[in-house]
Amino acid sequence: MRKRIIILLTGVGIALAGCMEEKVDNNFLPEEISFQVVQAPSARGDMTGKTEYPKSLPFGAYAYFLPAGSTWDADKVSAEVYINDAEISYDNANANWHAATTYYWPKQGSLTFFAYSPKTIASHAGFSYDKEGITLNGWDINANPNVDFMVADIAKNKRGNEDNYAYNGVPTLFRHKLARVSVKAKLDDAYENKTINLTSVELTNIKTKGNYVNNNWTGQGAPENIQVYNDASGLLLNKDAAIEIGTQKRIVMPQALAQDAYFKIKYNLTTTIAGGGTDTQLIEKDILIKNVTPAWYTNNDITYTLIISLGTNYIEFDTSVTDWVGYGNMDLTIE
Repeated sequence: MRKRIIILLTGVGIALAGCMEEKVDNNFLPEEISFQVVQAPSARGDMTGKTEYPKSLPFGAYAYFLPAGSTWDADKVSAEVYINDAEISYDNANANWHAATTYYWPKQGSLTFFAYSPKTIASHAGFSYDKEGITLNGWDINANPNVDFMVADIAKNKRGNEDNYAYNGVPTLFRHKLARVSVKAKLDDAYENKTINLTSVELTNIKTKGNYVNNNWTGQGAPENIQVYNDASGLLLNKDAAIEIGTQKRIVMPQALAQDAYFKIKYNLTTTIAGGGTDTQLIEKDILIKNVTPAWYTNNDITYTLIISLGTNYIEFDTSVTDWVGYGNMDLTIE
């Protein structure tokens, strides 16, 4: 009997198709949830510095459902999980971001989305998530070198894909939750019969651990030293172009810099003596970092340029601190 019913209904469908114009009501087609992803500057409301999120880097996302007439701020206590920590990847074929499992927008009600990056951070023992956001306890930047931990702004009360940025989907604005530091060095002038080779740059008494909860870092542990560069052969400095110290920019823990947090700098000063001989001296200098930048804030990209001067035997800092997706360049004169 069931088989005859199926055949009969199929036949009716074919007959109707033959005598009616075929129409599709898009209101009855489910809309797949996709994501539009960018990295935002630190100043909320100012999107002039946003950059495209890397397509090769999957991120994690989860969402809650509320029925029609409810809003996230007023009713989140009753919200139900709709997407449970899905991995969101870029689909080259369709030029959009989505999960491997297809999720559709509900026909009524709204969704509120949370996202974090990279997705691999979910494997950390201190990672968790809920309606208040992302928690990351016991994060150690030395154990996780240059992992760029980001959290997106909450996308509240969404009812469908939007076109705010480069793609169609849930607006996903990531913000860096750590800071980044790089160091350069140069001379303030050219010195006759003298060369300077920078051999060591170290940051002392820097906090490298912390707990991220409710958009704040707390519980930083005991400070440690960070070796930026150490090579006995050294880097030959000049006055024309600042040389990058170390192989890459270094991600650091946001923090107020302590009274004992220093740049410890070593360089060899070699003087050519009349008659062809040379004299080499090892110069060591300590510079209090907070005199230049009192703190490292989340989403800051800080460049310290060490400017070594022999005229008065000092080191000057030219420091730049910018929004990571852009705090800027800081010149530090070393005396």
